[in-house]
Amino acid sequence: MLHLFNKVYLAFDDSIDCHTNRYVISAETGNEMHQELQTTYRGTLINYSHNVNAMAGKYTDLTGFFEDVKLKQSTLGTKVIIYCDSEAYLNLSVTWLKTMLPFVDQTAVQKFLDINLHHEKIIANTQLQPTHTLALTKINAGLGDVAGYFNVLPTLDLDRIKALNLNFSIELLLGEYFAGADTHQANLLSTWHLFLKRFYKEVLTDSREGAALNLLNTNQQTALGYTSDDVDLNNDNPFSGITPLAPFADEDVFTQKPTANVGAVNIANIDGLSTDKQTALKALIKDLYDFQNSPDPDYFMNHLDKACASSLSSTDFDTIITETVNSPSSLSFIPRFDIGNINYTFLQYLFSLKKSNDTDKLGKYRLFANS
Repeated sequence: MLHLFNKVYLAFDDSIDCHTNRYVISAETGNEMHQELQTTYRGTLINYSHNVNAMAGKYTDLTGFFEDVKLKQSTLGTKVIIYCDSEAYLNLSVTWLKTMLPFVDQTAVQKFLDINLHHEKIIANTQLQPTHTLALTKINAGLGDVAGYFNVLPTLDLDRIKALNLNFSIELLLGEYFAGADTHQANLLSTWHLFLKRFYKEVLTDSREGAALNLLNTNQQTALGYTSDDVDLNNDNPFSGITPLAPFADEDVFTQKPTANVGAVNIANIDGLSTDKQTALKALIKDLYDFQNSPDPDYFMNHLDKACASSLSSTDFDTIITETVNSPSSLSFIPRFDIGNINYTFLQYLFSLKKSNDTDKLGKYRLFANS
């Protein structure tokens, strides 16, 4: 999916999920849904058309369409996906990029969309894409004449777009930052902080789940210093009473909800986590990584304190990004479960441009000024 703003995404029409609130712009699938089916699925078909011009015609213009998308998403409070066939996808993505990036040229748009399609190919038909995988044949065919569309398509009404006060994608926000601008800095810091929190929640939750699955593994017991006699499998909190694993038993961090739809191992709560608890968790995860012969986690656990804070300062963000750009790994503090929601490959492209100090290419991805 291509993230546009807030919780709004662009996706191909062969991945339509009827449990998602959606618009559909497609010559084949942009049709009204049977009344019986509308009550069967959780998602709402908000609007539909066979092409972009027909959809724009239902509003004042194409900008009016996006105004409606923003209004509906804000009202529903959920993810909204605009499903498109290849032609509509090309039309909307090029129009959006031309509007958001006033310094962009055809080559930069082509690069962005090529990377986006590559990303879609990589996550299709894998564990990274849990449902409704895409037809690789369609993706491999590409979007068509990007240059032609870029040269003729008008931009949206920028003043009306500005008035919507949108939260833009991390890809465009980071591109602007690397281009040397700070017009949308507050948006960038809050968005990156959100991903940082999710990243550490995922690390802690996955590590805890792995330890729980190996509670009866004698190698883990020996490495950490407990025995099977310390394990009470009938306890709602499986780590209760196991001293070396005490940080995982902390119910202020890992709320116990042993129900069928939630499970015994839940997402970690790290908001405002004390320094002592952070230190204990980091030490335990290091012990687990050592036991598993995994790389030293210190290189990615050293920013847990920033994720636990209520906000991310520009200084701390600069530190994290500098380390990320210069890291020999692909670490970017993006949780695995968000890989389908962002163009991770494009982030790596931006990191590479920044590392080589390619200011010319980075300058193409600078967002519009708010003033």
